[in-house]
Amino acid sequence: MKLYFQKVLLLLLAYFLVGIGWTNGAIYNFKVTTDRTVNCSSLESIVADVFRLSGAKTDDEKVIALYEWLHNTIFHWQYPTESSLQTVGPLKVINVYGWSLCGGQHTVLKALYETAGYECRYVGWSNPGHTTIEVKYGGKWHYLDVFLKCYFWTKDKKTIASQEDIANDPSIVYDAVKEGRAARQHLCCGDTEQSVVSGCKSRKVVGDSKGWASVTWRDQNYSPKLILSVFATLRLEWASVTNGYAVKGKPPQHSCGIKDFVKDPVLGPIAEHYGPRNWSNGTFTYEPDFTKEKALMDIELINAHCENGRLVADKPNGSAIFKMPLPYPYVNGKFETVYDGGDGKAFISIDGGKNWMPITNDNISDIIRQRYNVFMKVEFPSALKKFRFEGLIEHNRFAQPYLMNGTNVVTLNVDDKIPTGCILEVKYSLKYAFAKENRDRFDGKGIKYEDAGIGTLRVNKVPYSLNIPIGGNTPPKMNFIEYSVKWDKNTIQYENN
Repeated sequence: MKLYFQKVLLLLLAYFLVGIGWTNGAIYNFKVTTDRTVNCSSLESIVADVFRLSGAKTDDEKVIALYEWLHNTIFHWQYPTESSLQTVGPLKVINVYGWSLCGGQHTVLKALYETAGYECRYVGWSNPGHTTIEVKYGGKWHYLDVFLKCYFWTKDKKTIASQEDIANDPSIVYDAVKEGRAARQHLCCGDTEQSVVSGCKSRKVVGDSKGWASVTWRDQNYSPKLILSVFATLRLEWASVTNGYAVKGKPPQHSCGIKDFVKDPVLGPIAEHYGPRNWSNGTFTYEPDFTKEKALMDIELINAHCENGRLVADKPNGSAIFKMPLPYPYVNGKFETVYDGGDGKAFISIDGGKNWMPITNDNISDIIRQRYNVFMKVEFPSALKKFRFEGLIEHNRFAQPYLMNGTNVVTLNVDDKIPTGCILEVKYSLKYAFAKENRDRFDGKGIKYEDAGIGTLRVNKVPYSLNIPIGGNTPPKMNFIEYSVKWDKNTIQYENN
């Protein structure tokens, strides 16, 4: 079957980059959005889309909607850490890793609540040890725990209870399920009501803080917006590669198996195709075609020019800088160079061109692992005939614009015009899913799949929206979404197959 879908591209000139500036050929904030999923490019877009999709109007409805969306998007594992302290912010947790421990998850939830205009505070427990938050509205504090997966309506069912309410009247917790006052996911990972009551009784208000453990309260020097050069392709898979994670240590995987979604009628149908929640991978490739002289706008040439399909040195040594920053961390990578007339030298920068180090091995995995702003510089005495880079990256599949059964409105947009000669191409690959109705467990059993093929959209003008019908009676199994920037002087406005 053929798919019809579309692609969103935004040209954001304010994207953060250190060091060498971009020339005018790169596509900034290359993005696909849909009317059925949440745009995770900013805290503001997340809050707006969650409220839109949930239809939340009251304060209780809004805080529950944000809580449930975050439960659907990230799972619990260790704290995500990077080489520099406090460099993992809420958007990086959401888009890159998709996991954290209690203080990190609640830092993300706190950021979403504060973006929505609510006051928040950290509250720590000593028995058991646990980090929570409370959100304030209506002149009162309210307790929602995205790590333990619980919140409790007050006995009169008028609002969400605070930890003080629970400590003073434990029946708010103990009778919640019986009286229909518990969260939809209620302690789905196996934590107990007794622990919640004990924790609330041992609570200590910490107040405000600029983050918790490795997770800082807002992202710094990071943006989830995608930049792609001409001839670059990023494919984001919904599957994971063995050992394909950027952090050191054990593989990040939800330690409670599928408990967090197996009985969840909202998250379950979306998540059950992939087994226990874990990391996802993708591949980035970049091989500029030197025969297309006008298509080399993204390459910074120093003492060099393009001639007859080669980059030719103007002086004893010319050089070319290739820019490959991504909003996702590299796991591994390798490159290839072919010279014409003498051997050249290669250098790499992991801070967007601010500092350079020489490299002699084509496998640069140890250098770029868990790095984002990767640039490469190639020096050549005569000419460079070929440059190719390929890297494996890590991302969170639940932050991507997946498609749903039924009609999806997929939108492409750009802040500015796409450079003349560029074509933006997006590919979706998925399988339609069919399951028996009235299921009470979502464990992937009994589902039949039908290959939907690969849908491709090619555009050179935006904005553009397209209705994409997806078959099946349950959300499909996503394979990948792929972003590419092509070059074709004979561009057509829209092409989809």
